[in-house]
Amino acid sequence: MRALAEFIMRGRLQASLVALAGNLVPLISPATVALVTLRHPLQEGLLVLLWACLPLLAMVMWGDVSPLLAATSLVGVMGVVPVAQVLRQTQSWPLTLVAILVVSGAAMGLVASVAAEATTLLLAELQSVLETLKAGDTPQTGSVFHLLMGAMAVGMGLEQASVLFVLGFLAWLTAMQLVASLLLGRWWQALLYNPGGFRAEFHGLRLDRVLAAGLIIGIVACNLGAAELGPWASLLGLPLLLAGLGLVHYTVQFWQLGVQWLVLLYFGLVIFSPLSLVLVGIAFLDSVFDFRARLRPRKGQ
Repeated sequence: MRALAEFIMRGRLQASLVALAGNLVPLISPATVALVTLRHPLQEGLLVLLWACLPLLAMVMWGDVSPLLAATSLVGVMGVVPVAQVLRQTQSWPLTLVAILVVSGAAMGLVASVAAEATTLLLAELQSVLETLKAGDTPQTGSVFHLLMGAMAVGMGLEQASVLFVLGFLAWLTAMQLVASLLLGRWWQALLYNPGGFRAEFHGLRLDRVLAAGLIIGIVACNLGAAELGPWASLLGLPLLLAGLGLVHYTVQFWQLGVQWLVLLYFGLVIFSPLSLVLVGIAFLDSVFDFRARLRPRKGQ
Protein backbone atom coordinates (compact mmCIF):
# COMPACT_ATOMS: atom_id res chain seq x y z
CA MET A 1 0.00 0.00 0.00
CA ARG A 2 2.85 2.39 0.75
CA ALA A 3 4.33 1.79 -2.70
CA LEU A 4 0.98 2.60 -4.31
CA ALA A 5 0.64 5.79 -2.26
CA GLU A 6 4.17 6.85 -3.25
CA PHE A 7 3.36 6.21 -6.92
CA ILE A 8 0.20 8.33 -6.67
CA MET A 9 2.09 11.25 -5.15
CA ARG A 10 4.83 11.29 -7.80
CA GLY A 11 2.74 13.53 -9.99
CA ARG A 12 -0.58 14.33 -11.61
CA LEU A 13 -0.11 11.75 -14.38
CA GLN A 14 0.52 8.89 -11.95
CA ALA A 15 -2.41 9.92 -9.73
CA SER A 16 -4.72 10.16 -12.74
CA LEU A 17 -3.70 6.72 -13.98
CA VAL A 18 -4.43 5.13 -10.60
CA ALA A 19 -7.72 7.01 -10.34
CA LEU A 20 -8.73 5.77 -13.79
CA ALA A 21 -7.62 2.15 -13.43
CA GLY A 22 -8.50 1.96 -9.74
CA ASN A 23 -12.18 1.56 -10.59
CA LEU A 24 -11.39 -2.12 -11.08
CA VAL A 25 -10.58 -2.45 -7.36
CA PRO A 26 -13.01 -1.25 -4.66
CA LEU A 27 -12.11 2.06 -2.95
CA ILE A 28 -8.84 2.64 -4.84
CA SER A 29 -10.16 5.43 -7.11
CA PRO A 30 -11.96 7.46 -4.42
CA ALA A 31 -9.07 6.93 -1.98
CA THR A 32 -6.67 8.26 -4.62
CA VAL A 33 -8.83 11.35 -5.05
CA ALA A 34 -8.94 11.73 -1.27
CA LEU A 35 -5.16 11.50 -0.92
CA VAL A 36 -4.52 14.11 -3.61
CA THR A 37 -7.18 16.44 -2.20
CA LEU A 38 -5.81 16.10 1.34
CA ARG A 39 -2.25 16.89 0.24
CA HIS A 40 -2.55 19.28 -2.72
CA PRO A 41 -4.67 22.33 -3.61
CA LEU A 42 -8.30 21.72 -4.49
CA GLN A 43 -7.80 22.07 -8.25
CA GLU A 44 -5.42 19.11 -8.24
CA GLY A 45 -8.00 16.94 -6.54
CA LEU A 46 -10.63 18.01 -9.07
CA LEU A 47 -8.39 17.15 -12.02
CA VAL A 48 -7.73 13.66 -10.65
CA LEU A 49 -11.45 13.33 -9.92
CA LEU A 50 -12.25 13.79 -13.62
CA TRP A 51 -10.22 10.70 -14.50
CA ALA A 52 -11.79 8.70 -11.68
CA CYS A 53 -15.27 9.61 -12.94
CA LEU A 54 -14.76 8.68 -16.61
CA PRO A 55 -15.49 4.92 -16.28
CA LEU A 56 -18.43 5.63 -13.98
CA LEU A 57 -19.88 8.18 -16.40
CA ALA A 58 -19.59 5.61 -19.17
CA MET A 59 -21.36 3.10 -16.93
CA VAL A 60 -24.20 5.56 -16.30
CA MET A 61 -24.65 6.33 -19.99
CA TRP A 62 -24.04 2.98 -21.69
CA GLY A 63 -23.70 0.31 -18.99
CA ASP A 64 -26.08 -2.57 -18.37
CA VAL A 65 -26.15 -1.98 -14.60
CA SER A 66 -28.92 -0.08 -12.85
CA PRO A 67 -28.56 3.64 -13.66
CA LEU A 68 -29.38 4.46 -10.05
CA LEU A 69 -26.64 2.16 -8.75
CA ALA A 70 -24.14 3.58 -11.23
CA ALA A 71 -25.11 7.12 -10.24
CA THR A 72 -24.67 6.18 -6.57
CA SER A 73 -21.15 4.93 -7.31
CA LEU A 74 -20.45 8.20 -9.11
CA VAL A 75 -21.66 10.21 -6.12
CA GLY A 76 -19.43 8.08 -3.88
CA VAL A 77 -16.39 9.22 -5.87
CA MET A 78 -17.38 12.84 -6.37
CA GLY A 79 -18.35 13.29 -2.74
CA VAL A 80 -14.82 12.47 -1.59
CA VAL A 81 -13.58 15.91 -2.68
CA PRO A 82 -15.80 18.09 -0.43
CA VAL A 83 -15.47 15.82 2.62
CA ALA A 84 -11.68 15.60 2.17
CA GLN A 85 -11.61 19.39 1.99
CA VAL A 86 -13.54 19.60 5.25
CA LEU A 87 -11.02 17.30 6.92
CA ARG A 88 -8.08 19.22 5.48
CA GLN A 89 -9.39 22.63 6.55
CA THR A 90 -10.75 21.70 9.99
CA GLN A 91 -8.58 18.69 10.97
CA SER A 92 -11.74 17.46 12.69
CA TRP A 93 -13.11 13.98 12.10
CA PRO A 94 -16.46 14.73 13.83
CA LEU A 95 -17.13 17.66 11.48
CA THR A 96 -16.00 15.56 8.54
CA LEU A 97 -18.40 12.77 9.49
CA VAL A 98 -21.25 15.28 9.69
CA ALA A 99 -20.26 16.50 6.22
CA ILE A 100 -20.41 12.91 4.98
CA LEU A 101 -23.97 12.55 6.30
CA VAL A 102 -25.02 15.79 4.63
CA VAL A 103 -23.38 14.96 1.29
CA SER A 104 -24.83 11.43 1.23
CA GLY A 105 -28.37 12.45 2.11
CA ALA A 106 -28.47 15.47 -0.19
CA ALA A 107 -26.93 13.56 -3.09
CA MET A 108 -29.51 10.79 -2.90
CA GLY A 109 -32.32 13.33 -2.89
CA LEU A 110 -30.84 14.90 -6.02
CA VAL A 111 -30.29 11.55 -7.74
CA ALA A 112 -33.88 10.49 -7.06
CA SER A 113 -35.27 13.75 -8.41
CA VAL A 114 -33.41 13.45 -11.72
CA ALA A 115 -33.76 9.66 -12.04
CA ALA A 116 -37.38 9.03 -11.11
CA GLU A 117 -37.78 6.27 -13.71
CA ALA A 118 -34.71 4.42 -12.45
CA THR A 119 -35.98 4.75 -8.88
CA THR A 120 -39.32 3.21 -9.86
CA LEU A 121 -37.53 0.33 -11.60
CA LEU A 122 -35.33 -0.30 -8.55
CA LEU A 123 -38.42 -0.31 -6.34
CA ALA A 124 -40.00 -3.03 -8.48
CA GLU A 125 -36.80 -5.11 -8.36
CA LEU A 126 -36.55 -4.69 -4.58
CA GLN A 127 -40.18 -5.72 -4.11
CA SER A 128 -39.56 -8.91 -6.11
CA VAL A 129 -36.49 -9.79 -4.04
CA LEU A 130 -38.30 -8.87 -0.82
CA GLU A 131 -41.23 -11.16 -1.55
CA THR A 132 -38.88 -14.03 -2.44
CA LEU A 133 -36.86 -13.63 0.75
CA LYS A 134 -39.97 -13.38 2.92
CA ALA A 135 -41.19 -16.64 1.40
CA GLY A 136 -37.95 -18.29 2.52
CA ASP A 137 -36.71 -18.88 -1.02
CA THR A 138 -33.41 -17.89 -2.63
CA PRO A 139 -33.80 -15.22 -5.34
CA GLN A 140 -32.85 -16.53 -8.76
CA THR A 141 -32.22 -13.06 -10.17
CA GLY A 142 -30.71 -9.89 -8.81
CA SER A 143 -27.21 -8.70 -7.97
CA VAL A 144 -25.44 -8.73 -4.63
CA PHE A 145 -26.61 -5.14 -4.30
CA HIS A 146 -30.27 -6.20 -4.60
CA LEU A 147 -29.80 -9.09 -2.17
CA LEU A 148 -28.13 -6.84 0.41
CA MET A 149 -30.90 -4.28 0.13
CA GLY A 150 -33.55 -7.00 0.34
CA ALA A 151 -31.89 -8.60 3.37
CA MET A 152 -31.81 -5.24 5.16
CA ALA A 153 -35.47 -4.67 4.32
CA VAL A 154 -36.45 -8.09 5.73
CA GLY A 155 -34.30 -7.57 8.83
CA MET A 156 -36.03 -4.26 9.51
CA GLY A 157 -39.49 -5.76 9.07
CA LEU A 158 -40.36 -3.85 5.91
CA GLU A 159 -43.56 -5.16 4.32
CA GLN A 160 -43.56 -3.06 1.16
CA ALA A 161 -40.70 -1.48 -0.78
CA SER A 162 -40.76 2.32 -0.65
CA VAL A 163 -38.83 5.23 -2.11
CA LEU A 164 -37.85 6.41 1.37
CA PHE A 165 -36.26 3.05 2.17
CA VAL A 166 -34.39 2.89 -1.16
CA LEU A 167 -33.04 6.43 -0.79
CA GLY A 168 -31.99 5.74 2.80
CA PHE A 169 -30.22 2.55 1.77
CA LEU A 170 -28.39 4.33 -1.07
CA ALA A 171 -27.45 7.22 1.24
CA TRP A 172 -26.09 4.74 3.81
CA LEU A 173 -24.18 2.88 1.10
CA THR A 174 -22.72 6.16 -0.19
CA ALA A 175 -21.71 7.25 3.31
CA MET A 176 -20.01 3.91 3.94
CA GLN A 177 -18.02 4.32 0.71
CA LEU A 178 -17.06 7.90 1.59
CA VAL A 179 -15.92 6.91 5.09
CA ALA A 180 -13.89 3.93 3.86
CA SER A 181 -12.30 5.93 1.02
CA LEU A 182 -11.40 8.84 3.25
CA LEU A 183 -9.95 6.56 5.92
CA LEU A 184 -7.78 4.83 3.31
CA GLY A 185 -6.65 8.13 1.81
CA ARG A 186 -5.83 9.56 5.24
CA TRP A 187 -3.91 6.40 6.15
CA TRP A 188 -1.87 6.71 2.95
CA GLN A 189 -1.14 10.34 3.77
CA ALA A 190 0.06 9.40 7.25
CA LEU A 191 2.25 6.61 5.87
CA LEU A 192 4.07 9.07 3.62
CA TYR A 193 4.16 12.28 5.61
CA ASN A 194 3.09 11.69 9.21
CA PRO A 195 3.90 8.19 10.50
CA GLY A 196 1.62 7.27 13.37
CA GLY A 197 -0.61 10.26 12.76
CA PHE A 198 -3.56 8.29 11.45
CA ARG A 199 -3.57 5.99 14.45
CA ALA A 200 -3.51 8.95 16.82
CA GLU A 201 -6.41 10.58 14.97
CA PHE A 202 -8.49 7.42 14.91
CA HIS A 203 -7.76 6.52 18.53
CA GLY A 204 -8.72 10.05 19.59
CA LEU A 205 -11.99 10.18 17.65
CA ARG A 206 -14.67 11.36 20.06
CA LEU A 207 -17.88 13.22 19.32
CA ASP A 208 -19.06 16.32 21.13
CA ARG A 209 -21.89 15.52 23.52
CA VAL A 210 -24.31 17.85 21.72
CA LEU A 211 -23.60 16.23 18.36
CA ALA A 212 -23.79 12.74 19.87
CA ALA A 213 -27.10 13.54 21.57
CA GLY A 214 -28.53 14.90 18.33
CA LEU A 215 -27.55 11.74 16.47
CA ILE A 216 -29.02 9.51 19.18
CA ILE A 217 -32.30 11.44 19.08
CA GLY A 218 -32.41 11.02 15.30
CA ILE A 219 -31.66 7.29 15.56
CA VAL A 220 -34.36 6.75 18.18
CA ALA A 221 -36.89 8.75 16.16
CA CYS A 222 -36.18 6.66 13.04
CA ASN A 223 -36.42 3.39 14.98
CA LEU A 224 -39.72 4.43 16.57
CA GLY A 225 -41.10 5.44 13.19
CA ALA A 226 -41.92 3.37 10.14
CA ALA A 227 -39.71 0.43 9.16
CA GLU A 228 -38.72 2.25 5.97
CA LEU A 229 -36.72 4.71 8.12
CA GLY A 230 -34.34 1.94 9.20
CA PRO A 231 -31.54 2.80 6.73
CA TRP A 232 -31.69 6.43 7.83
CA ALA A 233 -31.11 5.30 11.43
CA SER A 234 -28.06 3.34 10.23
CA LEU A 235 -26.84 6.43 8.39
CA LEU A 236 -27.14 8.62 11.49
CA GLY A 237 -25.40 5.98 13.56
CA LEU A 238 -22.34 5.87 11.34
CA PRO A 239 -20.36 8.66 13.13
CA LEU A 240 -21.07 7.07 16.51
CA LEU A 241 -20.13 3.63 15.21
CA LEU A 242 -16.80 4.95 13.97
CA ALA A 243 -16.18 6.76 17.26
CA GLY A 244 -16.93 3.53 19.12
CA LEU A 245 -14.43 1.65 16.98
CA GLY A 246 -11.84 4.32 17.65
CA LEU A 247 -12.37 3.98 21.40
CA VAL A 248 -12.03 0.18 21.23
CA HIS A 249 -8.80 0.50 19.22
CA TYR A 250 -7.49 3.00 21.78
CA THR A 251 -8.39 0.71 24.69
CA VAL A 252 -6.74 -2.33 23.09
CA GLN A 253 -3.53 -0.37 22.56
CA PHE A 254 -3.72 1.27 26.00
CA TRP A 255 -3.87 -2.08 27.81
CA GLN A 256 -1.68 -3.82 25.20
CA LEU A 257 -4.27 -6.56 24.77
CA GLY A 258 -3.15 -7.83 21.37
CA VAL A 259 -4.58 -7.62 17.88
CA GLN A 260 -6.69 -10.77 18.33
CA TRP A 261 -9.26 -8.72 20.25
CA LEU A 262 -9.71 -6.42 17.26
CA VAL A 263 -10.06 -9.43 14.95
CA LEU A 264 -12.79 -10.80 17.20
CA LEU A 265 -14.50 -7.40 17.23
CA TYR A 266 -14.71 -7.09 13.45
CA PHE A 267 -15.69 -10.73 13.08
CA GLY A 268 -18.47 -10.13 15.58
CA LEU A 269 -19.68 -7.09 13.65
CA VAL A 270 -20.03 -9.23 10.54
CA ILE A 271 -21.92 -12.14 12.10
CA PHE A 272 -23.77 -10.31 14.89
CA SER A 273 -25.13 -6.97 13.67
CA PRO A 274 -26.54 -5.84 17.08
CA LEU A 275 -22.92 -5.43 18.19
CA SER A 276 -22.88 -2.23 16.18
CA LEU A 277 -25.62 -0.86 18.45
CA VAL A 278 -23.40 -1.61 21.45
CA LEU A 279 -20.58 0.42 19.87
CA VAL A 280 -22.98 3.27 19.13
CA GLY A 281 -24.06 3.29 22.78
CA ILE A 282 -20.46 3.18 24.00
CA ALA A 283 -19.55 6.11 21.75
CA PHE A 284 -22.46 8.14 23.13
CA LEU A 285 -21.41 7.43 26.71
CA ASP A 286 -17.84 8.36 25.80
CA SER A 287 -19.05 11.73 24.50
CA VAL A 288 -20.44 12.39 27.98
CA PHE A 289 -17.87 10.81 30.28
CA ASP A 290 -14.65 10.86 28.17
CA PHE A 291 -13.37 7.38 28.96
CA ARG A 292 -9.88 8.11 27.64
CA ALA A 293 -9.36 10.83 30.24
CA ARG A 294 -10.42 8.36 32.93
CA LEU A 295 -8.15 5.59 31.66
CA ARG A 296 -4.90 7.60 31.57
CA PRO A 297 -4.57 8.12 35.36
CA ARG A 298 -5.27 4.43 35.96
CA LYS A 299 -2.29 3.38 33.88
CA GLY A 300 -0.03 5.39 36.17
CA GLN A 301 -1.50 3.65 39.21
